[in-house]
Amino acid sequence: MFRAGLTRTGVVLQSKRFFSCGKIALQAQKPSPAKKAIKAQEHLNFLLKFYTPELLQSIRIAEALVSPEEYLEMRKKGPKAVSRVAPTDENTDFSYTDPQWDEPILYPNQADGHTPYARIPQIRAPDRSDLQLTFTADSAKKGRQTNSREDRDKFFLQLHQLTGMEERYMRGLYVRPIVMKRVSCQTSKGKIPNFYALTVVGDQNGMIGLGEGKSRDACSRSHDTKKRTIIGDVDYKYHAVKLFLKSAPAGFGLRVNPNIFEVCQAAGIKDLRGKVYKLRNPMNVVKGFVEALTKQTSLEDLAAGRGKKLVDLRKVYYSA
Repeated sequence: MFRAGLTRTGVVLQSKRFFSCGKIALQAQKPSPAKKAIKAQEHLNFLLKFYTPELLQSIRIAEALVSPEEYLEMRKKGPKAVSRVAPTDENTDFSYTDPQWDEPILYPNQADGHTPYARIPQIRAPDRSDLQLTFTADSAKKGRQTNSREDRDKFFLQLHQLTGMEERYMRGLYVRPIVMKRVSCQTSKGKIPNFYALTVVGDQNGMIGLGEGKSRDACSRSHDTKKRTIIGDVDYKYHAVKLFLKSAPAGFGLRVNPNIFEVCQAAGIKDLRGKVYKLRNPMNVVKGFVEALTKQTSLEDLAAGRGKKLVDLRKVYYSA
């Protein structure tokens, strides 16, 4: 019906051949090498508008390494094609992270060998003479070895400016940690973690001091008794701690609480015996012992109270 109507009106439909293989298509000339060179030069001139000559030279070298056959195969596979040439060097492989230059990975997406917190120091038993604050060998190598000496010099210089004490004297001080623990403060916003530290420092010649947290108490000189023991017997109470200390003869040694042992090492006390009764909290034991040392009755006061001479109390007699 439709075709008949078209025939009556005299409309003529022409058919077109979209694919042709005639003589003109078969006899088309291939581009000559000169035309290829001209076209390549035009392309290079166009790229010079956007790239530097050095970068353009590197692009040409990279393109020369890719053969046309490989490029054609990758184009046939589509956008999901992957190159067969994989990076073999870890320095050029971006699937690995460099711990020196990349940003640290924090919890909860924690990688192996990484930690967002500082390493906890290892503290040895306080009854050993080699008590010291140590870290592992690996962490010591990773530390700033070049700047440690400069930081230490700067630290002692600041202490010298703050206290007026000589730097050489402060470098030779005996420093030992007594208590290091983690504490938390309960607030309306939650628990705030913190660390508490109690440290004793002394010159092993009668001068001692206590450092608690970030505060530094002033050093006070204890009474000198031949630089080895205390004066007589001391029965002292500090809060719930009861201390009973007694002087000892030469060569007796330190037979006391482990925390008191460290304070004696810092103060230079070599002979002492004592007991701690009731509460044995390390903080109160150390504070009570230092307070007991500072509140000892001096030899001059004892001599004045007894009406005797100082040489009689010391039991030291000098020949004429």
